[in-house]
Amino acid sequence: MRPVDYLSNQELSIELQYFPALLFQVVALSLQFLPPDALALTQLSSKELSSSYKYSELGDELVTMLGRHGVALTAVLADFLRASWLKNYGRGIEAWHSAGNAIRQAQELTLHRQHDIHQSSPDRIEQTLSVIWYDEFKKRVWMNLFVWDSLMAMILGRPRTIHPDDCDVKPPIDCNIPKDPSKTVPMTVQPGESPNGPTTVSAGLFRYALACKFHEMSALKADRPHLKDHNIIQGLHEQVVSLLENVPPYLRFKSPDTSWDGEYSFLPQLREEVFMTANLFLMTLHRPHILASAESRKAALEATLATLESQQRFFGQTSEHHYPLFGLAFYTIDASILLSIIVASYPPHGHEPRQYVYHVLQQAIERLSYVQPYNPIARSGLGIVQRCYEKLKEACHSPPNTSATPSSSVVSPRFELQSLRQELSHRNSVPANDVQSPPSPSSGPEYLDLLAPAPSIIPDSFSEAYWLDQLNLIQPSSAIGQDPDMFWDSLLFDRNIL
Repeated sequence: MRPVDYLSNQELSIELQYFPALLFQVVALSLQFLPPDALALTQLSSKELSSSYKYSELGDELVTMLGRHGVALTAVLADFLRASWLKNYGRGIEAWHSAGNAIRQAQELTLHRQHDIHQSSPDRIEQTLSVIWYDEFKKRVWMNLFVWDSLMAMILGRPRTIHPDDCDVKPPIDCNIPKDPSKTVPMTVQPGESPNGPTTVSAGLFRYALACKFHEMSALKADRPHLKDHNIIQGLHEQVVSLLENVPPYLRFKSPDTSWDGEYSFLPQLREEVFMTANLFLMTLHRPHILASAESRKAALEATLATLESQQRFFGQTSEHHYPLFGLAFYTIDASILLSIIVASYPPHGHEPRQYVYHVLQQAIERLSYVQPYNPIARSGLGIVQRCYEKLKEACHSPPNTSATPSSSVVSPRFELQSLRQELSHRNSVPANDVQSPPSPSSGPEYLDLLAPAPSIIPDSFSEAYWLDQLNLIQPSSAIGQDPDMFWDSLLFDRNIL
């Protein structure tokens, strides 16, 4: 066995025991997104060998057999990739548990603590550099676990496994890990690289900063209704906007540096993903307060429209074999439901605002229709988005009540929210008549993993019940008033629609 500079022989031996489990999860994720006509897939001799589900299950069973004792970084990575695989299958609760397994093992390895590295002797420079870069890699693993823990808590409403007070590890350096770590001193700009070029960690650092804001939001209880001091919400909102504005130019949403897009084809999608993640935070922040605060109402509406517009661009850049991506469906459904709640409660009077809302929701339904053969989350959310679309059209086109008293206008949004809840709970609603769902891609059924369990025995974490529960996060307020049309006009003016 060839030794490595940053591990003892015993440590390397333990890591290698878990390496097949990690390899199985890598293969499972690769098969999950492999084009159906890929040469590697056609050369596999049986359906069992080409089953993404089979490889992921084998990897999980192997880690279980060896034990989750917190002794190997490869075991942490195997459980982490397993969580990613599960999330794309819509199995959010199982993914949360798998990520929790990875986090607990990482904590046993003290990845959450800062470690000082000292050179043992003057002639061990290469070994010291290798250890420093290995520690840098572990920081990146911990950063990703921290982000996942925060985002899954935000999405699923589950408790956080990681608490910032327990962590003193510093964020990783914003640079690429070199090909030969033993000969490279850690610094932001590596020799031979452009000072403004993309790195593999920049987007992760943004997500990490956003995850820290989620912990602040939870500590301040800003994501719960009836918060007395709205300045707390506004402060968090401004901080997130500042984070988004200060990402590296190649990740910037407004006026991005696109000079690297030709060399790094993933950058346009990564740019949209960063933008959507920020807006997911803003929707989570403002959702409980949209009936109590005009500021939150406007901010939430802006975040939903920005998300749906971004999703449309993202979809246009996405190949068919990437349709199982979790975010391709989740962001669309989440934003569509919140947009429908706001519009049903505060319908715009102008023709242009109504038509634009219809337009973005029609696009959302079309996207979900295209990806639902591949994406369990899209399948569970498509019907409810269609019913949202129907309900808000009824709210927008219902004749005004000219005999309404001032007091009756106060309870209108509360009544519309209650009515929307009842409508969406009616499972036998017919699809929207004027939105034509595109035909399912012909390759869809062939592309699905035939060895995966039937949907009836897979826990569906993002069923219609999940989306209906999101409505319960919005609590009526005693101080409710209708918004003027200026509320809508300002948003649409920014989009050059008026």
